Amino acid sequence: MKVEKLSKGNKRKIIIAITIIVLLVGIIYITNSRAKYQVTQSVQIVNGNVSYSPYDFKIIAMYKNDGGEDTPITEMPGSEYAIDETKSYCMRGNEQIRGLLKTINGYHTISKLHTNDKCYLWFKPKPLTIQDIIASKTTIAGETGGFGNVETADHSNILYTDTDDFGKTYYFRGKVKDNWVKFGKNKSGQDLYWRIIRINGDGTIRLIYAGEGSAATSDGGYTTSGTDALINQDTNVKYYDSYERAEYVGFEFKTGEVHGYGTGATKSNVLMVLNTWFNNNLSDEFANGTGNIDKNAGFCNDRRNSTTNTTVWGNENDNGGTGTATTYYGAWLRLIPGGNNPSPTNKAKPTFICKSINNDYFTYTGAEGIRTTSQTNVMGTRSLTWPVGLITADEVAYAGGLQGQNNLDYYLYNHSGSYWTMSPYNFGIAGVARVYSNGSISNTGLTGTSIYNADVGVRPVINLKADTKFEASGIGTSSNPYVA
Repeated sequence: MKVEKLSKGNKRKIIIAITIIVLLVGIIYITNSRAKYQVTQSVQIVNGNVSYSPYDFKIIAMYKNDGGEDTPITEMPGSEYAIDETKSYCMRGNEQIRGLLKTINGYHTISKLHTNDKCYLWFKPKPLTIQDIIASKTTIAGETGGFGNVETADHSNILYTDTDDFGKTYYFRGKVKDNWVKFGKNKSGQDLYWRIIRINGDGTIRLIYAGEGSAATSDGGYTTSGTDALINQDTNVKYYDSYERAEYVGFEFKTGEVHGYGTGATKSNVLMVLNTWFNNNLSDEFANGTGNIDKNAGFCNDRRNSTTNTTVWGNENDNGGTGTATTYYGAWLRLIPGGNNPSPTNKAKPTFICKSINNDYFTYTGAEGIRTTSQTNVMGTRSLTWPVGLITADEVAYAGGLQGQNNLDYYLYNHSGSYWTMSPYNFGIAGVARVYSNGSISNTGLTGTSIYNADVGVRPVINLKADTKFEASGIGTSSNPYVA
């Protein structure tokens, strides 16, 4: 065999080539080593696939819970489920690390992951939003010509639509059993139950109190039964102690002013009752605005006034509204057209628009304002100690009640007691609309029993934030309510 010696030129080329190879191998090794030990900032996992992962990351176990027992699973569920942050954790050596595992916008995400972390994941059905609830219902445009009859039909699974100051609002009407909400606890630790009146135009959720301990079931959960829907139980609450001046119809009022409120104003009795109840039962849920109770949405005490019961509105005010001047307020003129009870040919025309929103939209002292459809930022009165009010007579009419007409078959009916709205009605004596125990709307003098010989109760109204999450298992019935 003939052996040939390499020339010096060839030797040099081989040495250079070997050096380049060694350098490349070194670079690859160093790069891989750094990738192996670096901390990742985010790992997104979708439908069982890890889209990015460092070396040695391990999911040790996964479980799913649809409302019963935890069930082991081998494939990660999709965006219809969310990571249960209260149960899920990662082990870093011997330390249990929580708060890394979240579901954000449908993506299961593990943040600030270290190599060699071993994670245990629990999944539960994704919480419902108010938009999910709206999407689950049949929606129908409301009556544009007004309401001439009470509504008694079963309208479960249906939402109606109209417009308020802040946009499109969705409301429940008639005999419904799928607008129950469980939210908060009273000072004795009992659950508080509510009915959804409507989803406001800004997306917040307006609720009316429906009792404590357990939801009403005697009639299948359609209507509200029992005095515990009234926070004063069987005790009469005077809206105010006197009915001798028109100003007294104000949620807050100042003598001599049609739309008085704020510093120096007198609080109505019903407002003081609401404040005490809210402070005792919901102040922790409100948590200075950080909880689920919205601090911006308000309550309309429409004091727009006229001295005639057939006024067609032009200006903000006509006359009246102070002292002993004959006065008819906006709700009267809308719900008792022409001074007569509504009928199929003489229809009530309720509205969700607060006609005197600059003065009569009562809001919490810390309200930051909501933009109306005209892009005007509405602050309201910013005079309420707590963000709690009453239902309006217009909202009762939308729900199925009417002036002077009995209705035992709509969700605002409460057979054991009547309750106040916050809608001024008229002044001969100062009167505010109430919902009678027969389900009808009618005028009531502010002192209640002194004139009409019947106790009048109080049903608080609050608004939940638009981003409130509800447990996925709830369907809105009295036995399985939406749980916030």
